[in-house]
Amino acid sequence: MAVRTYTTHVPTKYSFIGMVLSPIPAEKKAEGRSRVDREADNHQLLQLEEKDVVSTVATALSDICGPGEWMPMEKLHAVLLEKYSNVWHHGRVRRYLTSDDWPGPESKGKPWYGLLMLLRKYPEHFVVNTRSKGRVTLEFVSLVSLLS
Repeated sequence: MAVRTYTTHVPTKYSFIGMVLSPIPAEKKAEGRSRVDREADNHQLLQLEEKDVVSTVATALSDICGPGEWMPMEKLHAVLLEKYSNVWHHGRVRRYLTSDDWPGPESKGKPWYGLLMLLRKYPEHFVVNTRSKGRVTLEFVSLVSLLS
């Protein structure tokens, strides 16, 4: 009479995926989950930062411009740089008040390029008008509510 031996699976700190017997340490699984959590947290923080900058820009525009008036991006940038460059975190200043994070020919000579890209993401709040004459391109911005 043949004797059959059965082994039971004892849970270990390793998980096996499908038919491939590739052990994944539990630490790696936790690390992967925490990386995803960190990315989600960073995304949420960036969205909150954007909302704060959008609110700041809207306040600055409404304080400076009258209804239907356009402000040159260069002037808006100068106002924000003067008021917030020593208040905002250096990462925020770099993202929105310098062109450091925006390599490429379109951002050259436009330290407000990051701010311009942000305002274009919110057409429900801002209208951006671009005028080109030869090689010179000028951007102007106004609040949507002030255009009517």
